[in-house]
Amino acid sequence: MSITIRIGPASTGRANFIAEAALPASIDLSGAYLMSDAEDGATVPAQVDAVTGEPRVCWYVASLAAGEQRSYELRPAAAGEEKKRGISLDDQPENGRVVVYYGGILQTIYHYGMPNYRPRFAPNVAPSGRANSGVSSTDGSQPKSITDDGPPDHTWHRSLWYACGDLNGVDFYLEPAAMEEGYGPHVGTGYGRIVHRSFDWITSGPVWGGFQQRAQWIAPDGRVLLDDVRRFRMFRLRGRLRLWDIEADFTPPGEAVTFGQTNENALPLMRVADIIDEWDGGTMSLSTGLTGSPNCFGQRAEWADCSGPFTRAAGQEQEIFGIAMLDHPSNRNHPNAWFVRGYGPVGTNLPFFDGALTLAAGETWSLRHRMFIHQGYAAEGGVAARFDEYAHPVQATAL
Repeated sequence: MSITIRIGPASTGRANFIAEAALPASIDLSGAYLMSDAEDGATVPAQVDAVTGEPRVCWYVASLAAGEQRSYELRPAAAGEEKKRGISLDDQPENGRVVVYYGGILQTIYHYGMPNYRPRFAPNVAPSGRANSGVSSTDGSQPKSITDDGPPDHTWHRSLWYACGDLNGVDFYLEPAAMEEGYGPHVGTGYGRIVHRSFDWITSGPVWGGFQQRAQWIAPDGRVLLDDVRRFRMFRLRGRLRLWDIEADFTPPGEAVTFGQTNENALPLMRVADIIDEWDGGTMSLSTGLTGSPNCFGQRAEWADCSGPFTRAAGQEQEIFGIAMLDHPSNRNHPNAWFVRGYGPVGTNLPFFDGALTLAAGETWSLRHRMFIHQGYAAEGGVAARFDEYAHPVQATAL
């Protein structure tokens, strides 16, 4: 049995993206599927699942012109039809981590177990230093992280993570580690911890992979200040780029909580790799066209990006890579103001710029962001087009 699915029309031209459509409840979720273009017959893997509660299908689309509509046929894969490598996740509870592979290559690790004070994604690998990259391995530039985890100047900066420096007076941002580098006052035991509870689902597949996690924000006296539900989805695209979504729902279970007006928040925050930060020759930029961290700090924009020379070696051409964080239009106070500094932190911090945020017991604050690693600076890397794709996804309907 096959199902016809129509996508479009697109408001603007799209390329190299993932389409998604709801499916009838009767669909068989157990088998592998393929998606064929009704016009040219091109066939790609399709991923059918119901992890969000409703059956749906995701598949890769090479291009769709502005105003264009296109039809596809979803069908079960026959025995022996090739199943391409996509995104695979390996949960290792004994190590307190989920290892994420992109086409069989390490992409990121989600560290959720003890002794971490809060979960984080580290490393976040950029697709550099491979064959045909223009840079050989002599500078040690095989795939490496475009974010830094625990850099010497701010050892509590955790690559890509959520944190809050003042949640009802409890610090969920700093860490009681030995910090002899001028940060002695931060040493202590009065710090909150974000504790992993369970995964609702962990999914691997040819088109995307991800998980939904449940965690709790625990004060030093044992009180649960927040229930925290997180989702991660990474998509398999073509070319030297990486694209994934991170989402978090924060709900106080028993009493109202206030996210304090402090700069020490990560809601969320990334710490870009030292090699591309502004102090080392990189460029901070916003969707508004502003560049340079002093100009970008505190300004509202749909996205923020940091790009720079990622691989460097004497006598060889530099490779430019960047990473962008995209603020979804559904986020509170979108477009949000950005916390950016020349030494590497980039993220949104609503309580700092817009005032302390109080949630009543049972009230939920949802945060949605898309991460995009790209080759080149923001303009040539297509960050603006990726935001348009994120904010205005192409509609797809099963007929």
